[in-house]
Amino acid sequence: MHIFIDETGTFTGIGQALSISMIGALIVPDDRKRSLEREYGKLRKYLPTEKGEVKGKRLSEKEIAGLMPMLRHHDVIFEVAAIDLGIHTEEGIRRNQARRAEGMTNGLTDKHHQSLIDEIWKARRELEGYSLQLNIQSAVMFELIDRVIEHGTMYYSQRRPRELANFHWVIDAKGDNSIPTPWENWWTMFIKPALQSKMARDPMASLKIGDYSHMKRFEFDEISDFMKNLLKPQSDGPKPMNLGLVLSENLRFSTAPEPGLELVDILTNATRRALRGNLQAEGWQDIPSIIIARNPNTIQLLSLDSNVPESMKLPYGKTVMAFHKNAKSMLTAKNHKEKW
Repeated sequence: MHIFIDETGTFTGIGQALSISMIGALIVPDDRKRSLEREYGKLRKYLPTEKGEVKGKRLSEKEIAGLMPMLRHHDVIFEVAAIDLGIHTEEGIRRNQARRAEGMTNGLTDKHHQSLIDEIWKARRELEGYSLQLNIQSAVMFELIDRVIEHGTMYYSQRRPRELANFHWVIDAKGDNSIPTPWENWWTMFIKPALQSKMARDPMASLKIGDYSHMKRFEFDEISDFMKNLLKPQSDGPKPMNLGLVLSENLRFSTAPEPGLELVDILTNATRRALRGNLQAEGWQDIPSIIIARNPNTIQLLSLDSNVPESMKLPYGKTVMAFHKNAKSMLTAKNHKEKW
């Protein structure tokens, strides 16, 4: 499967109304990618461009809606994680940031290799040195990637199990000439152990009826004492997954106007515009049809402050509920009927 990732919003505006930022991911099956690119190319010539690139913020409701049948036909998945900084406080976010930084090194002991200890402390100090904006962005990104892996594998294990054999990550680059910025380098370095640790605390969901045979090459063949202590595998249970391999085997940052990156930009911008009230329903009402339903809300609204109210109490609560109501099912029609 191919995963294209882009963001919209500035991840700033704490305390200011509707300061919504989000990161979206478009998952495209490998055996449908060429067809999708070909069909998008036919439609793209009619879309507005900015410096040779289609930008979601410039598309009308009709233009966005016109892309949805093509996306549904190619069995893609769209995932999005968002944050509304307008309902956060700087104090609350800084407390969360401090807890996240401390959590990076809390589990280190003298049993760990010194090189690992030095590397994690280096990553912690770098995280603490980044702006509040980038720390917020990292928190949203971590949540998105976790969901992408979980939903992508569960969904395609029922429909296209061969898609689980490879994960191709393409991230919209913010540096020049496709060279990752220091922040992007930090993200690629630390997200792997961070998600592996998160998986140990909260194992990734899977389906008993799913075919995961093509993922076996991502299982740990041998587990070090450190990883055994972290993952605590059961002797009669499945082998732990090497998320580092899943995330890094095929990962690149791109500045090129690639079809997948343009499409995820369109979808992510449209979703943000919908929540901010800047896009009529015609432009967003079909987007949930390519998002997998998840409780309590299909649009994942991240809270980094314990005082953040529930989404239903917010101006865009009805829109969030509409996305949830119209999202597609994780299970196939056949598996809905199965007793398992």
